[in-house]
Amino acid sequence: MAGGNRPSLVSLFAGAGGLDIGLEQAGFRTVLASEFAPHACETLRINRSLRSRDINFDHWFALELEKRCHQRISPNAHSTLLARGKRAWEARDDFLVDAVIAEGDVRQLSKDRVLSQAAIKRGELDLMAGGPPCQPFSRSGKRETVTVDDGRLFLEFVRLVDEIRPRWFLFENVKGLAQTSTDVEASRCAKCSALTLLPFELRGTQAGDLGKCSQCGGALKFESRAVRGGSLEIILNEFERIGYSCKFKLLNAADFGAPQSRERIFIVGSRDGEAFSWPEPTHSQAPKSQLQLFASKLLPWATVKDTLWKGGHWQYGKLNERTAVLWVKNVVRPHDEPVTWPLDRIAPTVGAHQSAKLAIAPLGVPPEQLARQQWHTQGRRQGDTPPVFVEHEYLTDDELLALQTFPDTWYLAGTRMERAFQIGNAVPPVLAKAVGEAIARAMGIEVSPLPELKYA
Repeated sequence: MAGGNRPSLVSLFAGAGGLDIGLEQAGFRTVLASEFAPHACETLRINRSLRSRDINFDHWFALELEKRCHQRISPNAHSTLLARGKRAWEARDDFLVDAVIAEGDVRQLSKDRVLSQAAIKRGELDLMAGGPPCQPFSRSGKRETVTVDDGRLFLEFVRLVDEIRPRWFLFENVKGLAQTSTDVEASRCAKCSALTLLPFELRGTQAGDLGKCSQCGGALKFESRAVRGGSLEIILNEFERIGYSCKFKLLNAADFGAPQSRERIFIVGSRDGEAFSWPEPTHSQAPKSQLQLFASKLLPWATVKDTLWKGGHWQYGKLNERTAVLWVKNVVRPHDEPVTWPLDRIAPTVGAHQSAKLAIAPLGVPPEQLARQQWHTQGRRQGDTPPVFVEHEYLTDDELLALQTFPDTWYLAGTRMERAFQIGNAVPPVLAKAVGEAIARAMGIEVSPLPELKYA
């Protein structure tokens, strides 16, 4: 265990820090966080600096407002920024205080730089974690057969795991990895029919002479086929080729306390073949009776209203659950995918594109507007009919961060859209914490529980 009595963590594709927050809550200590986007790096640096408490807060906040002056800061937004910044400055949670923020392209991140800046030797790191950009695999993008070739950044994660040799790795990505049909290339023995996936670097080459089967000596033939979940198979194969035993599972953040449905694939790999067990859910969708829920010892899924507006909305006051809904403004969806959601349930997935357009509509959304947005309805498009007035307020950063279970001390840098993308791309810390605790248990580490976080 490098650097003190807390297991060490190197975070790749760190974004706004959701995965780091959860893993640090589980007892890990981030020694290096790598991220490409400048505004996300600024978020990480600001939170680390504010927690050092060696800055003049009033001077810092005045400079921060100058950066945002072009956004016409409203009095409400000003007070919200001030309150969040002050909470971060006064925070006792100390997230990322030991982390080096490595800004830049992960393809240029060398083994020597990681080892030097993290002050560790090869093989000493306890955990490497991250979620490479995953658009090629997302169901919100293309739905036809895809390849992983445009998502090659996952290979950088594999490369650094191989070069650094951490005891464990944690790889997070969209559930489309296990659902999308992807071309898988392999060698098949003409004699015993054994099938072996080809290394990723041989994709598209038809592989040439593949040699003989290691099991029976038979001739190997190239084979390519579309496989549902093929992307996941390819990624697992790359990790196993470098000597890691892997487990994967689809987890929903709602089952661990987040007030939103957010399903993600997690791959956990062990360098030394150590046993690993996935965390058990702490929450569940309400069953047919409360007695069944009590018997299961699980808490009910957290609702939007109880998380955000139990005491009323800051603009609309007490909300009527029979009319008020969450609404994705002007996002067009197929007719079988909703654009509004009741407040007495969990929220939909707060995605990168959706988060900037998620609003509260206290009086509901008229049917005419719903028809405009659900474009399969009667074969119409949104532009075929005029817009309909809807009373609404966009969700604030605080509200979006609460749906993602970020602490209320976390400060975001960047423009409104940059902040929305940071929120939407993040791993909910409560989910990261649950997986991190499971890894810590597999390592045989007793983790002292940290104080529960207050959400945004």
